[in-house]
Amino acid sequence: MNPKNSVVVRLVGGLGNQLFQYATGRYLADQKGVGLILDERYVARKHFISGLLIDKFSVRMDYFPESLAAKFSEAKLKLSRAMRRFIRPTFSAYHEIDVTYDSQLSDQKMGVMLVGFWQSEKYFLGHDILRKDLMLKAPLPVPAIDLVDRMEQTNSVAIHVRRGDYLSDPKTLAKHGVCSENYYREALKLIRNQVVDPQFFVFSDDAEWVKTSFDLADAVFVSDFGFAAEQDLVLISKCKHQIIANSSFSWWGAWLNGNAEKTVIAPTPWFDDAKFPDCDLVPPNWLKVPKS
Repeated sequence: MNPKNSVVVRLVGGLGNQLFQYATGRYLADQKGVGLILDERYVARKHFISGLLIDKFSVRMDYFPESLAAKFSEAKLKLSRAMRRFIRPTFSAYHEIDVTYDSQLSDQKMGVMLVGFWQSEKYFLGHDILRKDLMLKAPLPVPAIDLVDRMEQTNSVAIHVRRGDYLSDPKTLAKHGVCSENYYREALKLIRNQVVDPQFFVFSDDAEWVKTSFDLADAVFVSDFGFAAEQDLVLISKCKHQIIANSSFSWWGAWLNGNAEKTVIAPTPWFDDAKFPDCDLVPPNWLKVPKS
């Protein structure tokens, strides 16, 4: 591994964000014929939401070597972040400025650290090898395999409802907002119009809210099984269709769904805060339903 001849990417956030960061870095590294280094220091230290989970997948990368610690010290990264709107890169760090697609990203020199969320499939569009990279290393437990069989034998629809941290953290709520009951009602109506005899599989951190808010008597509440986060994400992807939350976690569950005839319903706007447009976040073939 030669850091000067590698794409270097900072990991920030939970599992869904780590997948965006990996996919963006992996695409660039493959395009340039070089290695990929992931800086896991932040998520390992902060244990943010999920902690480090990218290593649960069959990813092709190296972790951050100690030899780069001085070059990319936390102090330098904080200072470069403060200057990101004026000088890019600064201290060999190229920071994301906003959530829209950044066409200059691919022009960065090797050895420059990419720091951002990179939440758009435009950063890795057409790079189908990612689907192999994002297969779990370990086999699914038997109850999950049984669920996959049911998903394959029915017109399965994954419903992801995220409420927990989106409601409990005022800053997160102000930025992201939460998908309303009306959003899910309209999404369910759309799915029932397009999918014959749908079988619903619910993934949620607030299963009781789902059970009391919607008529889903025959739904399978996957959340009740207590699978690991990465296993839930794979199970979402095994369904033939998806109704997702404004969450990078279920975004990836839908994206990894290989069904050519899939219907994916996503909320709009993705962010409540107007400073974060979602024009490059939701793929054009997904259906958008108002979040409120």
